[in-house]
Amino acid sequence: MLRAAYMLAMVLCLLTAPVMGAAQDWKALTRYDKNAVKTQLTDRFVKYAQIDTQSNPSVAYVPSSKGQKVFAKQLAKELKKYGAQNVKVSENSLVTADIAATSKNPAPAVAFLAHLDTAPEISAHAVKPRVIKHYDGKDIVLDAARQLTLNSYTAPKLTAAHGHDLIVANGGTSLGADDKAGIAVIMTLVQYLYDHPEIAHGPLKIVFTPDESTGAGMAKLNPADLGVQYAYTVSGGDTGELMTENFNAKSFVITFTGYRAVRPGLAQNSAFADNVLMASDFHTLLPRYQRPETTTDKRGFIYVNDISTQGDTTTVRGIIRAFSDEETAQLVATVQNAFNTVKSMHARAKGATLAFRDEYKNMKAALPPAMLQLTKTAMQAEEITPKEVSLRGSTDGAVLSAAGIPAPDIFAGIYNTHTALEYVDADVMESSLRTLIRLLTLWETQKAL
Repeated sequence: MLRAAYMLAMVLCLLTAPVMGAAQDWKALTRYDKNAVKTQLTDRFVKYAQIDTQSNPSVAYVPSSKGQKVFAKQLAKELKKYGAQNVKVSENSLVTADIAATSKNPAPAVAFLAHLDTAPEISAHAVKPRVIKHYDGKDIVLDAARQLTLNSYTAPKLTAAHGHDLIVANGGTSLGADDKAGIAVIMTLVQYLYDHPEIAHGPLKIVFTPDESTGAGMAKLNPADLGVQYAYTVSGGDTGELMTENFNAKSFVITFTGYRAVRPGLAQNSAFADNVLMASDFHTLLPRYQRPETTTDKRGFIYVNDISTQGDTTTVRGIIRAFSDEETAQLVATVQNAFNTVKSMHARAKGATLAFRDEYKNMKAALPPAMLQLTKTAMQAEEITPKEVSLRGSTDGAVLSAAGIPAPDIFAGIYNTHTALEYVDADVMESSLRTLIRLLTLWETQKAL
């Protein structure tokens, strides 16, 4: 029995050896000071959070807000300060930079990405970050007048943050944690590599994208221009989270054209056709059990996010989200059937059109198992338990993965995203930073996976 157990252990060691490589003791090499690094992360984030980079989905240009331009230029200046090469800011405020390899090994090029913009749903104007040192476990009142309080109900992960340093807003705005926390982690990584050239690593690409929240920013990036084989977005939540799956996403636009230039009192037996009613009927025909608020986990949904009328035309805009291709097709059919039913109900309508558009795909099939194992190994080496998660949304990594550059998402200490209750855990940011550094030391010993 003991001999069998010994042989099994030897086999496991041989299987994991290619992943581990010759691991560097980077913390001893650089005399890593956790508290000093956590202070850097906190100060950086607080500075970044005060720049209004809220995205605006109602405009057609990128970036959709002036603050993103300001932030992009500031980050470019900071990248140059800490030794980055080929620092560029495009006309769309896409920031790219290279960190030269310090290793002689032919390691693959890796990119780390985060996004400049904050959520369009809530104001990012005049954000006033507040740092709470050594959180004592009690409720955190953000705004008494608005009854905005962080507690175990409004923030289920808060109890695990006892003793940590937290960053919150004043309750009247978003905090901008998504994804300025990720940017703070990446920029602190850049500074750490600059201050410690003794860390051996392969070539690194830094990318900060505009308008991730609206989905428009990645259209301004040609993935082939990055010159990398692998990438990570840094925009996740809790310690150890590794996002390896996301929604398939489609959008749809419907137009209903009627004829309303008839006095309502004389509408019967006339050419009157109510395009507003057509849109209302369509919305009503969509099953309530397939709405966002009635679905969770791996169940997809249909959501009408805008209905607007101009004269005789009413436009309906909506989205479809599902993890599998099969459910995506089913939800598309549901929208199509509701649309066809409305057309049959309104024979006097002048016209009706329905168009679908693909937005992004589930990245799961595009992620090499060896890359995920390497990432988990990096976390485990930092005494972090990896947790694969599925995101009911997406990141820029989905676009990169579909383009042939696998890009899972790594945790960054962001909680309650897209709300006035958003907060950042600086201790989790510090764990994210250590994970990235450890990842680079592991990639340094790898060939293409």
